[in-house]
Amino acid sequence: MTEEEPPAPETERVHERPLTRMGRRRFVKTLVAAGFGTGSASYLSADDFAGIDENEVPIVYAVARDDPEDPTSIVPRTRTVDAAWYNELRAALSARDSLDLTDLDGVFNAYVVPGDHDGNATASIVVDVRDEDVAAEVTALADEIPIESSVVRAVGSEREPDSPALQYDPESGPAVPGGIAVGSADGTATLAPALYDPEADERFFATADHLYAGESDELLALADGVRYPLGRVHRHHEQEDLALIRATREFEPAHALYAPPPNRVAGQFSRIGLADLKARGAELHKIGAMTGHSTGRIHAIDGVTCIYGDPCKRGQLKWGEESDFTDGDSGSVSYHPDPEAPDERVFVCGLNSARTWWPGESYMWGTGAYVLHEQFGYTF
Repeated sequence: MTEEEPPAPETERVHERPLTRMGRRRFVKTLVAAGFGTGSASYLSADDFAGIDENEVPIVYAVARDDPEDPTSIVPRTRTVDAAWYNELRAALSARDSLDLTDLDGVFNAYVVPGDHDGNATASIVVDVRDEDVAAEVTALADEIPIESSVVRAVGSEREPDSPALQYDPESGPAVPGGIAVGSADGTATLAPALYDPEADERFFATADHLYAGESDELLALADGVRYPLGRVHRHHEQEDLALIRATREFEPAHALYAPPPNRVAGQFSRIGLADLKARGAELHKIGAMTGHSTGRIHAIDGVTCIYGDPCKRGQLKWGEESDFTDGDSGSVSYHPDPEAPDERVFVCGLNSARTWWPGESYMWGTGAYVLHEQFGYTF
């Protein structure tokens, strides 16, 4: 007789525990044991569970600056969601991790698709594979979580880059917003909004790390044929496709976007926050140096992509359409208005690093902003 596996955590059962009488360490352990992510558990408090329905649980959907001018004033943003939806999402995330589909030869990508809040669609896993044989092998791994496979056929060629549409305005002052065209000796990319590193207590310029495929480490703002030196690379994060650039004395990174209001950047969505946006059918925005402003919806979250080979990139956000992204838009961010002040500020969803160029698929993707916060403490 084999030992039965323990039942999956049911997060709503945490309401049965005396949370208000627990010390902080026990409280966090209780939430993690109930199925909450460690990030959410570290930010939530007993007050977040007070007065909510027993079939609901709180989530930390974003981290944001309480004082927009103070990068150290980071506070969690919480809301409640249906516990069954949350349990289903956590099960899909766990299944994707335990299967580690990208270890299978011929699997290029593996993402989680959150279910809808109305219950019409359940959480699932989507993978891109080399051929039908691999698709059959992946589908056979499915247990309680649906797995959908798509075959990536012969790829086409990538488009030739256009001239930058959004360039730096030297009359605008030393504070440089995200969205403008930047370059190095090796190519062109898009500037992200300022990133704050709490360890260095410093704001940095940021863009796609693959801009620095050669030996150059300089960041230049591009404007009508003039190249303005913004700074030099301080740190490379190849896995996340992120380069941090320390500013020169003449310029400073701005927590803002080169876009119509709201364009003040005040934080970023969490992984569960992105799942909640997907479940709500929310629209994301992007400002790319080449293609300008575009909008689109989330397709899938927390992906692992090996489309560019080893090492595979984790924590990827899939959204929008491939036609809204081209070479030179890398380094741009996807964003969504702050739910509590949608006319005043926005939160970043993720970096944009690439797009599909093969038949049958249409989206752009890049590292979720939550990865940069969880792993390095960086905040937009």
